[in-house]
Amino acid sequence: MSTIIGIDKLTQQITAEGVSKLDKGAERHKRESSITFTVKYADEHVTEIECRQEENKSGNYSTEATLIKRTQELFSRFLPQSQLVILPVTFRPSPASAVTPTWLDQKMNEKGIRIKQIAFDTGIDRESISDWVTGKRNMSQIVKAMFYYYLSK
Repeated sequence: MSTIIGIDKLTQQITAEGVSKLDKGAERHKRESSITFTVKYADEHVTEIECRQEENKSGNYSTEATLIKRTQELFSRFLPQSQLVILPVTFRPSPASAVTPTWLDQKMNEKGIRIKQIAFDTGIDRESISDWVTGKRNMSQIVKAMFYYYLSK
């Protein structure tokens, strides 16, 4: 299975060896920077490629300009005759990822909300809410999202 989605659209312009090399380059980008490529459209004159960066462990994310540059560097060697139209999609973290026990404490103090009120409004037991607020228990992404939307209104 290829790392590049829609790479079969390039088989008319690139040799099998070229496709293999292109795929290996894309695999390196995916492994090191969580960058994926999708060939949206391709003919002998124009090739449209989406370049998307997902969340990665390092927390370092590329700008649109960097994504465009990396895509051009990778594809232009194999498609020198084709005009590359690059659609960069940068990573945007979820607003709920900012939720921490400190953030919860701050928002609860700002709004004058107590654990008992959150338990009443959500139907979640007070002990679980207390453990999340104090940091005794890790919050899943769903729990963070619940707190974010509850305390951001």
